[in-house]
Amino acid sequence: MTDTADSPRSDTDGLVSVVVPTHYRNDRLRGALESVAAQEYEPIETIVVDGAEDERARPVAEEFDATYVAQERDEGPQAARSEGAERADGEYVQFLDDDDRLAPSKIRKQVPRLGPEVGVVYCGMDDEERGRIRPNPVVRGDVLGRALEMRTFPCINSTMLIDRETIERVLPLRHRHGADDTGLKIDLALQTTFDFVAEPLVFRGRTGDSLSESWRYLDGRLSVIATYDRLYRQFPDRIRERALRETHYQAGRKLLAEEGWSPRATAAFARAAWETPDDYAYHVGATLGSLAGSPGLAAVDRLFDRSGY
Repeated sequence: MTDTADSPRSDTDGLVSVVVPTHYRNDRLRGALESVAAQEYEPIETIVVDGAEDERARPVAEEFDATYVAQERDEGPQAARSEGAERADGEYVQFLDDDDRLAPSKIRKQVPRLGPEVGVVYCGMDDEERGRIRPNPVVRGDVLGRALEMRTFPCINSTMLIDRETIERVLPLRHRHGADDTGLKIDLALQTTFDFVAEPLVFRGRTGDSLSESWRYLDGRLSVIATYDRLYRQFPDRIRERALRETHYQAGRKLLAEEGWSPRATAAFARAAWETPDDYAYHVGATLGSLAGSPGLAAVDRLFDRSGY
């Protein structure tokens, strides 16, 4: 049969299971499920895992003929992803945050990249705040070192498509509130190699509480570093140092975003400069620039061509 817009087909008949965790955000959830329904690939099954106590998302899930799962206890989105993946029947698993959207060709373009040696394929994204973000060409193949450094972006939950055998080897997913995908990528990188489709095939939305979510994420990153302490010891010191640097650096940026000027931000940038094994001049500059608040940091970003942050 010839592919048409009305009759999407794939070169493979492997079922894809799309797992969507949600929690009191039916407006966002509907958009996410619409993007699944628009995929140029089949077959697809959709599993909505709802953390709301009153089964708030059930009517939306049923509207899209999705399997509805009510969590007995809301333990966060990673627990929801884990429960959804354990119920999935697909040959491939796609996690989709309820505030993100998949481009129609997302799954169709990623499935052919998966194979015996590649268990994870991710893609670029269009971010609601930061614009278009393409994969770093070096984040391909064995990415364990980069995952430990926490430098695999834009490889996140919604951009990844994961082979079933690979995800089964890391189930149940560890529950880390805020930094869920950071530890997941380390676990996946221990099992398989990664590839990517460079195109931005995910639109990443931002909710009104994204800043507070980011603080939980930063706290979670420190927890991940502690959890994998023995693994970090198998790598050069610079791997852990980069992970700590990026965590403190992002904390500094968040503090300035909240307050405009903050001595705690300067302290965070100073910790990043202390930890960094490279790019020392920039991080010292960021520390000094932060003394003038957000405008000072922006000036340092321009000086070092970091305007994309």
